Amino acid sequence: MQVQRVNSNQPNFQALKMTNVTKKVRNDIRNINIYSLDCRDREFVDRMYNVAKSQAFPEDSRLLGGNTVREVFDSALKKARSLSQWAYDRVFLAVEDGNKITGIMEILGKGDQRVKGLAVWNNDHLTRKSLVLTAMKDTERLSDFALMLPSEKSAESVKDYYRKMKFYTPKDDKQLMIECGKLKSAVQTNEKLMDAKITHHRSTKSVDLAKILKLDE
Repeated sequence: MQVQRVNSNQPNFQALKMTNVTKKVRNDIRNINIYSLDCRDREFVDRMYNVAKSQAFPEDSRLLGGNTVREVFDSALKKARSLSQWAYDRVFLAVEDGNKITGIMEILGKGDQRVKGLAVWNNDHLTRKSLVLTAMKDTERLSDFALMLPSEKSAESVKDYYRKMKFYTPKDDKQLMIECGKLKSAVQTNEKLMDAKITHHRSTKSVDLAKILKLDE
């Protein structure tokens, strides 16, 4: 989904930068930022939703929590526009090169952190791993919570993909998960496997997402 340029006189859109991933792929440098959205981004979220109405979403063979990418996308945006900045629920947005949205993740924070939906455009591995890594790191900071995936009905090939990221299925549950005590190790393992420069941001300072996405140009 390419973010469209719009006219000036925009309101400021605030978002928290969670993770930056920079990786050299052949002769290119890929740069992905993961942002956390909430109710303060409502006008931006509404605009993003309206832009997406006229666009076709590519399929995602490792989609979680929905039947289509659009279903996951719409659910996450609906959550973000009403999400308190103090909530344990999360909506993470992946933005590449400052102008291209490449994935989205919605997490429900009632007790353990449960991913409700995860969608990535064009099956992009780096975007998916960046989103999952951000969820791992964010859950680790909360302490005492596991991170769970809606994987019960997923194909074995999909489950195997996430198992390589250190998720597993406990005997007393049907969903893939990482328990709180194993999150730190999982973060370290995935950072090593990604072979990229990764920066996690702990600041609570918001950034102007409209400016980051260069919406006024």
